Amino acid sequence: MISRKTIGRLSRYRRLLLTLQGAGAAHVYSHQLARLSGVTAAQVRRDLMAIGYRGSPKRGYEVDECLASISSFIDGPDVQNVVLVGVGRLGRSLLGHFAGESPRLRIIACFDTDPELVGTSIEGVPCHSADVIEDVVARLGARIGVIAVPPSAAQSKAAGLVRAGARSIISFAAVPLRVPDDVFVDYIDLTSALESAAFFARKGQADEGEAQGAESEADQAAETLAPQALDSLLDEATIDLAEIADIIGARVVTPGHAGGVPISRVYAGDRVSDLLNEASEATLLVTNLASVQMVRVAELMDVPGICFVDGIEPEPEMIDLARSNGTLLMVSPQGVYDTCGRI
Repeated sequence: MISRKTIGRLSRYRRLLLTLQGAGAAHVYSHQLARLSGVTAAQVRRDLMAIGYRGSPKRGYEVDECLASISSFIDGPDVQNVVLVGVGRLGRSLLGHFAGESPRLRIIACFDTDPELVGTSIEGVPCHSADVIEDVVARLGARIGVIAVPPSAAQSKAAGLVRAGARSIISFAAVPLRVPDDVFVDYIDLTSALESAAFFARKGQADEGEAQGAESEADQAAETLAPQALDSLLDEATIDLAEIADIIGARVVTPGHAGGVPISRVYAGDRVSDLLNEASEATLLVTNLASVQMVRVAELMDVPGICFVDGIEPEPEMIDLARSNGTLLMVSPQGVYDTCGRI
């Protein structure tokens, strides 16, 4: 079951991919898309895998193919009709913004109580009287309604939309709507969002000293504990997996993808939960945990290579799984710190 938050992130990825496509980009890595969208690279990979799309460790995601996959999943094969109730300043802005924005979503009618607007066309959308919402929506077969009216009128308009067959409602009115359980409702409260932003802006200033003190304590604690993971960015440089094996004197057990894979990041650790947040298609995992689970997680996160340290040999099951996944396995005779230091 795909959650509402996942759909929201996929929509954000699509807008970013459209921008990249317009700029002429052919490929994008999950960690790049993650930085642009404000989530982790692991989250990007999980979201795209949920809709059946995977990239490659060497080239990342094909921008055009990824766009098509997201659009097919979110939009479906048919155009969906939308109606807007309320054509005040907010409603007009929505019509202007949405005009031509999505080829699969189309605002086909709007409604208002102002007699000067009824019978006119606003941003190319015909405006009807609010009194005929049920008749028009039922006749047009619209299943999505957007409510941009004062809170006092929101419930009656929502009820009319539902009776006419609407199955999803977006409401800009700051009141809860009573609708059947099988009707999706998404609330967009601009006032609440602005007040929250103002609160955290003020709170951030007030707690700045406290936050700095907490960071200082965390830094001191980190210095006194043996690090469980080492995350090293190689100054935007890349190096091939096979070259890394030569540098550290590691024995390659499975060759991985033909043609080699460029690596720009090294992650060292044995905690699977940390790997889920840190891995990327350009990451080499250095670990002393030789287990099938680690190889499966590497596959899930599109990690192209794993280096086992201290001469730890992978089991036959791990080797078979790595071969089938195209994961390069190597064994370093050194420990974690010496291996990473050589890299």
